[in-house]
Amino acid sequence: MKWIGLLVMLIFFMPSLYATSQLRTEHKTIGTDSLKNKTLKELATIFWKGKHLDSIYKINLAKVYLSKAKKLGDEVRIADGYQMFMYLNKGQFKTYLRYSDSIIDITKDVKKSHYPGTGYIFKGGVLRDMERYNEALNCLLKAKKSAEINNDEIQVLIAEEIIAELKTILGKDEEALEIYKKHFFVLSKKDEIKRNSQNYISTVYLLGSSYNRIQEYDSAHYYINKGIKHSLASYHHFFYPELVFTSGVNNYHRKKYKAAIDSLQKTLSLLDNNVDNINVRMSYLYLGKSYKQLNENAKAIEYLEKVDSVTNDSNYRLEIREAFELLKDYYVKKGDNDESVKLLEKWIRYEKIRQKKYKKLNQEIVEKFDVPRLIKEKELLLNQSIDDNKASKIKIMIIGCLVLVVISVLYFFLYKSKKDKLEEVLDKQLEKVKTLENNKKKPSNPSSGLELSQELKVEILQKLNDFENNKGFLKNDLTLVKVSKKLKTNSTYLSKVINLEKQKNFTNYINDLRIEYCVEQIKTNKKFRQYAITSMAKEVGFNNIQSFAKAFSKKEGCNPAEYVKKYGGTSV
Repeated sequence: MKWIGLLVMLIFFMPSLYATSQLRTEHKTIGTDSLKNKTLKELATIFWKGKHLDSIYKINLAKVYLSKAKKLGDEVRIADGYQMFMYLNKGQFKTYLRYSDSIIDITKDVKKSHYPGTGYIFKGGVLRDMERYNEALNCLLKAKKSAEINNDEIQVLIAEEIIAELKTILGKDEEALEIYKKHFFVLSKKDEIKRNSQNYISTVYLLGSSYNRIQEYDSAHYYINKGIKHSLASYHHFFYPELVFTSGVNNYHRKKYKAAIDSLQKTLSLLDNNVDNINVRMSYLYLGKSYKQLNENAKAIEYLEKVDSVTNDSNYRLEIREAFELLKDYYVKKGDNDESVKLLEKWIRYEKIRQKKYKKLNQEIVEKFDVPRLIKEKELLLNQSIDDNKASKIKIMIIGCLVLVVISVLYFFLYKSKKDKLEEVLDKQLEKVKTLENNKKKPSNPSSGLELSQELKVEILQKLNDFENNKGFLKNDLTLVKVSKKLKTNSTYLSKVINLEKQKNFTNYINDLRIEYCVEQIKTNKKFRQYAITSMAKEVGFNNIQSFAKAFSKKEGCNPAEYVKKYGGTSV
């Protein structure tokens, strides 16, 4: 579990620690009774730096530490003691929740400390791993608020990173990536890397994972290797299992299937095959896919069926959907109708539960995290701009407009291509000029004036019908003038027919045709579903991904990546 490494955060709040070699010697020469003579600082040093100590000895260490802290009535040190017990109970979700609640309760009135924020982070992390996403989000927002009150920048980053991981669960990989990039910039300063190595490695790991998701595998490979290098150099090998798993996924996509299998098998060993961990279930999926590519179909099905066997209503995730798609194809090809029906019934149930759960999470992230964050950024910029006179006023207006646009469209893409905008403006201006010219000429022939005869209208509609059937709308750089020339008609007439008969303007008419064609291809063309979103946009005539995504979302109610995933594709 990615967040478990956060437990070792305590190290960074302790004074300087002894060397590991000293601890090993000390453990050999003293008994547990002598621990009672140690100070809290000494006990914490032995516990956190003594990774080679046996579990019974560490339990005694934690007990003595917590007992001493309670006698002193020191809320912060009591919370530190609870952290020790959390560390000793890795993977036991109910125990984690109990201790995180104890940390929050004991430190709720503590001022100028990393508590109670740390407690909320622990609780948010374990709730995320238990698939209780909305509860996790609320805890993480409390952690972020506490960290902001205490000016704890690193804790703010940690809370934001786990919230970004919730975004990836919703398939919003690009949005999550932007958060990780911002954090990487902050943590990449030389002094920060050393002082916050745990958080730096976490961010590097998440960057590698995000680049895998958006199919930029070379960038992913770069960050994964960087993360592994720093992890192995760190005392506790932070996030090493997660990095090994991400490396396995990356090797699969770079068609290095044997290397992928080695990494994924190692991941299972490092995570003790704990199926509550999504990376274990994902490892089963990618092992199945890797063996399938090596034509070892028996092993492939064995791992895919493992995914099915450990999936239930509460832990089904978008990331493992492909396992059900591959199993369905296998059962159909095998002619096993009973298994096919049984699998599809479960799959449909899982999807309905997921959509309901994710819809609520998506709404809460927007309302409670994204919008407040944008408003706060606006306020900060306003405060910084007070003494900038005229230049600051312009900046304030721009930022204010930007926030309003973001709030109104929520998660959809904000900007249309400048080129598209310019063409649309030019077309409108050209239409006005043509209209004025026609009015000046006062034509006697009805077919050449603004009032279209029925015969002319039918002729233009027939040409539009041919234009649609011939897929003329797939060409890029289309403008009203270009299309009217191709159809050998007047741009004003063409615009009027589209407005009256299609009930939309020229731009929306072309965009809708392109999106309808794209949707048809996604549903019926398996090869098309594998395209990257940028390639899809170009294929259907858009000049850029932003205008494509905006048009798609406007017509279909979701972004292209989400729509593709509904049909088993992988485009991002």
